[in-house]
Amino acid sequence: MNVRTPIPTGSAHREEQADTQAVATPTCERVDFDRYVVSHDGPIGYIEAVPPVFVCYLGHPYAQAEEVAQVYEFDRAVRLLDERATRSRQRPLAG
Repeated sequence: MNVRTPIPTGSAHREEQADTQAVATPTCERVDFDRYVVSHDGPIGYIEAVPPVFVCYLGHPYAQAEEVAQVYEFDRAVRLLDERATRSRQRPLAG
């Protein structure tokens, strides 16, 4: 008789954090012929397809967004905007 006993490999708290991080991925939605809005708990920026590159704009609304990068891969553009938005939220306020 073979009986396998599961062996815990980490704390439940760590597993919950991993689940939360996996769910918190940015989403993209096409809003124009060549423009996408990137959201992560609300709009964080835009990506414009200008072949052969994707132009990344950080900020919302589009008219006030600032160009932050130009990359060749759409997935990289989404990650870049998410990372930049996360960093800008973590900065302490001056004062």
